Amino acid sequence: MSPDTAGRSRGAPGATSVLYLWATTMFCVLLVSCAATPAPPPTPASAVSAMSRGAMIHAALKALDFEQRDDGYHLSLPAPLIFSFDSDVVAATARDTLVRVGRELHELGIDRALVRGHTDNVGSNDYNLALSKRRADAVAKVLAEGGYPIQKIDAKGLASSVPIAENTTSEGRAKNRRVVIIVQLI
Repeated sequence: MSPDTAGRSRGAPGATSVLYLWATTMFCVLLVSCAATPAPPPTPASAVSAMSRGAMIHAALKALDFEQRDDGYHLSLPAPLIFSFDSDVVAATARDTLVRVGRELHELGIDRALVRGHTDNVGSNDYNLALSKRRADAVAKVLAEGGYPIQKIDAKGLASSVPIAENTTSEGRAKNRRVVIIVQLI
């Protein structure tokens, strides 16, 4: 008998064989336990892109001075900065800003924009309603010049029906004369 087989009978496993069998068993157990714990499901790409798109739109609208409200993002434009008294012609100083807003809304892929014209309560309601509508239409046209599709703009005149200040003072009436662009994210 050779020295390495002394004391062992034929067919009895050696220390190397036992160690190999034990390591193989442990590897299989480890492999099975890893396979039994499923990885978390991947986040759908559309959900990730929707989250990042929403964050991107939010940041871009904030940069344009839109204010987030319950019904969407509002950009309130005081009428004296956009229109001369009793006029519906957009001032040259405001045109560049509105063109830029139109371009940004288009680039952001905004589906719909609401443009609301407002007046104070001085004068007849019919006159103020017509003036507020003409001003809303004028702002909508300049947004379209910036590339935002005119068919995606809903322009309405609301006259003095939605005041943000008292109409009893000249300061309050000035605040009420405005055009508001509203963006609602869907």
